[in-house]
Amino acid sequence: MINAFASETTLLRNRPMPLVVGGGWVAMVLAFAFGVPYIVYSTLDPVDAQADRADLLDALVPASLDATSASSYPLFGGALMLILGVLITGPEYRWNTWTARFTQGPSRTQVILAKVAAGTVAVFVIAVVVVLASAAASMLIATIEGESLILPPAGDVLASVGAATLISTAWMTVGAALGVIFRGTTVALAVGLLWTLGLENAVSGLAGMFSMLEPLRAVLLGPASGSLVASLGARTQGDGGTPGVVDYVSAPVACLVLAAYIALSTTVAVAVIRRRDVT
Repeated sequence: MINAFASETTLLRNRPMPLVVGGGWVAMVLAFAFGVPYIVYSTLDPVDAQADRADLLDALVPASLDATSASSYPLFGGALMLILGVLITGPEYRWNTWTARFTQGPSRTQVILAKVAAGTVAVFVIAVVVVLASAAASMLIATIEGESLILPPAGDVLASVGAATLISTAWMTVGAALGVIFRGTTVALAVGLLWTLGLENAVSGLAGMFSMLEPLRAVLLGPASGSLVASLGARTQGDGGTPGVVDYVSAPVACLVLAAYIALSTTVAVAVIRRRDVT
């Protein structure tokens, strides 16, 4: 297992996909969590929109770093991490490398577990970089506006990184399982993005009108991710916050749902890869 994990981490370091996905996500957070809101803040009338300006600035200063840096994960970040998961397993079919991997080294189960572990390390590193970049952006805005540069407590920042890692790992493992199920990247990406960005949003919206759908909404990946971020103090979508941030379930329930997705996706990937031909 140690050798399999070392092999997978080496693969990720030598492939461009983690850098592309991670770099793209950092850029998106800086642009849409800090850049665009600050532009809106700067263009609002200081007299007529004083309350709106205050709310925007409160989310952009370092004191709100933990909530703001994680607020984009439930919708946009999750989709990117799903793509990363697909790219961890799907290309092995196109490159015809599964056979060599399974006949010359660890077992199929160990390889899949190693891929999931390596992917978890990758999303953790991405989460840390996002927090550091967000801290730099928030300090820059605070300096320009003459606001306090005091950061939130270290425990809150660690909780934000932990929540981002848990959310990212859940989405990543779903993508990895889809890559195995559909034996490639194209269909897996299409199904994954259609499900997460289309079906889940439709069910969440309908649950507001039909109470019978509320139990189903509570176990969906997106709402669980949004509820976990809301527990950090981020403004919900209904209160004018980032799309995808909701408060449908409590933080412990959200963590259990996300952990269940990780366990179920990994189990499915292992079961499928063990039972069928990989060529």
